[in-house]
Amino acid sequence: MHIPESLQDLADSEAVQFLKRPKMITRIFAGVFSLIVFSSLLTDGYQNKTDNSQLHCVLNSNNAACSFAVGASLLSFLSSLAFLALDAHEVRLASTRFKTAFQLLDLILAVIWAGIWAVGFCFLANQWHRSPPRYFLLGSNSAKAAITFSFFSILVWIFQAYLAFQELRNDAPVPYKRSLDEGGVVLTSLSPPSATSPVNTPTTGPHGPSYACSSLSPYLSTPKAPRLAMMPDN
Repeated sequence: MHIPESLQDLADSEAVQFLKRPKMITRIFAGVFSLIVFSSLLTDGYQNKTDNSQLHCVLNSNNAACSFAVGASLLSFLSSLAFLALDAHEVRLASTRFKTAFQLLDLILAVIWAGIWAVGFCFLANQWHRSPPRYFLLGSNSAKAAITFSFFSILVWIFQAYLAFQELRNDAPVPYKRSLDEGGVVLTSLSPPSATSPVNTPTTGPHGPSYACSSLSPYLSTPKAPRLAMMPDN
């Protein structure tokens, strides 16, 4: 199958390559799941009873459950969009310290959102289990969708935290790199000198061994025997 050149260029563009990263895909899924929970409970999450016109939450008539899910999903969606925009400008971060702080913040927020969605899933499932059957005419599908995608959001944010941790561990600077380099320089300077090193050159100064031997040579030399002179007879 032949792919047109324009589509091939589109697939090789920086925007497509950016969106194909696992981190970006995870953020998109997190935003979509949050949007589903938000829209499900906001549209059909509040129903009125058959004998009353006042709106109640379909989750056991507990308005706190619907309010919690709607608020958490909205904040989660905005958080995903904000970090998606920051990831687009991550390559422009020249400061390594700022980039490390951004990755650490991403990890912390991913762990927090995983915990929030875990609490929300348990809370919504418990309230739905306590809801009387057919208490409301509509809204059951919306409640089930909110509970289901709350569970999916837990998995997505846990995977997002794992990716953030891997990125932080791979890009973290080595704090003792300079010390290791300095230690290597010290070990190199303390290594045994080579045969051609000028350290092996004998010292000719006043404290050198050559000077000491030359200064002691008159005293250590063998004395010469006296010569006998022959005196002529008168």
